[in-house]
Amino acid sequence: MKVQGARRSRAGVVIGVVAALGACNRGAPTTSSDAGSDAGSDAAVVVDEAKQRQEALLVAEHRRAAAEITSSDQQSRDVLVRRAAARALARIGGEGAQPGLLRALADEDPEVVTWAAYGLGSSCTSGDKATVAALVARSLSIGDAMGAAPAKGSPPVEGRASPTLDPRVTIARAIGRCGAEQSEPTLVAWLSGTEIQASAAAFALGDLAMGKERLREETLAALLNLAAGSASSPPAPEGLFPIGRLENVPNTVMTRLREVAGARLAEPGPYRIFAVRALGRAGPEAAADLGRVLAGATLFTAAERAEAARALRRLGAAGQTMLASTLPALVPPGGAVALTALGEEIGVLLATLDALEPTNKAKKWLKDLATMEPPPSAPVTVLRRLSWIRCSAATALAGADVRDPLLTRCDVTAALAAGEGADAGAKAPGQPGSIGARAMVKVLDRAPIEGSRRAVFLTHAKGGDLRAREAAIELLPKHEELAEEAEPLLEAALAAPEPGLVSTAAGVIAQKPNLAAEPEKRKKKPKKKKDEEEQAAEEPSLRAPSPAIVKALVAALGRADVENDPEHVSSMIEAAGALGLKETLPRLEELCRSSWPELRKRAAKAIGLVSGKPETPSCQAPPGGGPKPPELDARATGKVTLTLETDVGEASLVLDADVAPVAVTRVVDLARAGYYDGMVVHRVVPGFVTQLGAPFGDGYGGPAGKAPLRCETSPIAFDPLTVGVALAGRDTGSSQIFVTHARQPHLDGQYAWIGRATGPWSSFVDGDLVHKVSVKP
Repeated sequence: MKVQGARRSRAGVVIGVVAALGACNRGAPTTSSDAGSDAGSDAAVVVDEAKQRQEALLVAEHRRAAAEITSSDQQSRDVLVRRAAARALARIGGEGAQPGLLRALADEDPEVVTWAAYGLGSSCTSGDKATVAALVARSLSIGDAMGAAPAKGSPPVEGRASPTLDPRVTIARAIGRCGAEQSEPTLVAWLSGTEIQASAAAFALGDLAMGKERLREETLAALLNLAAGSASSPPAPEGLFPIGRLENVPNTVMTRLREVAGARLAEPGPYRIFAVRALGRAGPEAAADLGRVLAGATLFTAAERAEAARALRRLGAAGQTMLASTLPALVPPGGAVALTALGEEIGVLLATLDALEPTNKAKKWLKDLATMEPPPSAPVTVLRRLSWIRCSAATALAGADVRDPLLTRCDVTAALAAGEGADAGAKAPGQPGSIGARAMVKVLDRAPIEGSRRAVFLTHAKGGDLRAREAAIELLPKHEELAEEAEPLLEAALAAPEPGLVSTAAGVIAQKPNLAAEPEKRKKKPKKKKDEEEQAAEEPSLRAPSPAIVKALVAALGRADVENDPEHVSSMIEAAGALGLKETLPRLEELCRSSWPELRKRAAKAIGLVSGKPETPSCQAPPGGGPKPPELDARATGKVTLTLETDVGEASLVLDADVAPVAVTRVVDLARAGYYDGMVVHRVVPGFVTQLGAPFGDGYGGPAGKAPLRCETSPIAFDPLTVGVALAGRDTGSSQIFVTHARQPHLDGQYAWIGRATGPWSSFVDGDLVHKVSVKP
């Protein structure tokens, strides 16, 4: 385990220092006991100095001050100092960290090499040949003896040694993320290597596939061979992971893909979900295998079955036929009570309903679900689940008809907004009625929003449920028939107290700036639909934004606490740039010098747009770094357990402050202060994640007055029931955390790993509550 290994090493350093001093003393024997006392004192001084240096490196890491990490740190005889230096450089990243990371790559300690490789992979630019060459060269000198111990919280999987802190694995992933010309052939060659090397190369090719959006056919063939196994090598289902990350797979490998992925379905384990995802790219003939997964409640996990529903959606008519025929098997007998007591199975049903289109075969079942009546005196948890089922079925049936009575009456929690119902006092603000309102907006998007549909749209865009209002505002760029309504709606949204609504409006302006202009007289609808080229040719020139919107954006950018929410501010910056607001140039130039990278990146682009200069300016991090996070002065240590009393029962988080000290301290401090008490679980993607921590329950923002967290990412795998920090860009985390439902390699190293979870995390639905959180110790 990573931190246990560090503690063992700390003891080893003390023993090594004392032994070294003893060796000197043996050369000159002493007769006084004072000599031994002096030696012990010297050793203690050395250890104290090393601890102080580790603390200084941790501060430099969180201030993003790469210049404070010196070559002396990287040459220290204390391995813990070298590890702290490598970790700091890896998390800081960028050009300033690159030389130090390359030096650390040559270290003899596996953990130092692991951090160096991870940092190089995280900060290299696409096609970085020099970095990939350095990584490949270092890999040639690493043998099995250098394989590091597993990281804390990452036990061996299926008998394999955990790859999380193994330099061989991290080097491979870095080569994939750099995406140089030699990356793909190098990784393909490694597929024929040792078990660890082949597994690492497969995951790395998944990283490469996500970056390049394609893999060569010979690469796909090699991955399928790995997944199929041979007489000398067992099947390795991780070979299917890269294929599941591609949008399109060549027809030439379809038959082989179905054969190999179908065979892996018979082998349970955390990597089997890769076979399910890959089958979604294997053509219509794969529908039968996926249908078997979806219906196989006793053979497959809920995460695998939810993934199968999404994969079937990709398969067109064949997938829809299979979804419709499987739906009856997902509906237990016993009415609404049985439906709402499904536990994690409700995620499978909701994923299926979301993927399903209303074929004739499915309509009866959909109607039965959409009209399921709540049991008498049902608690809000039952009403919420029943509302999700009813509204999901009604949305599938409604088509574009927002007046469909099944749709308008689908949300049985709506009565709670008026204080009715047995558990009305336990409701979260804005949640009752939210499910139906969001379903209504989803249906609005299916056809032009005109006539009576316009009135329904305005009802949701002007007020009511926050998340439905945000969703309605997001429809503005997609529906040009709403152009007359856009400016006043955006002005009102920009003036709202909820940061998510403000950010949504700013994002719309950045996407389509002319919506911020005062309305023009509406043009007649064209008789025929124009193709994309004709539309592009008739794209109107940028019109002057309304004074009210300019005033709102300038005010938002000028607020003193603006850097406490970089996601919110970034949307403002992009809107200002898109509108070319010269009034914002002084503030943009100030943000260009920010210590927060997301703000610098957006500010640089906006300055170029506002100033009209052809080249984007360079926004460099301040030389001295940013502020020291207050959590460092009173940080959590070791493992901290959070026990959550929730709508689905007791759940827990075991957070590891040794891996991510500041993020864990932030979450623990907030939990002790009661921040998460009464919190809405605002995002549940069956088979993927459960997420909470947004103050308004809409996925935006964090606690007031808290600066964003610097990313404490690491090369630790996101296995099932892993806890991570949600982000909206680099160094933008705060209070929002997520728990994974299955192995998610595409999250590895991209989000801060902060611990592990236990409990019914797959049984939540969007809108469930965390009632109380207790912390131990």
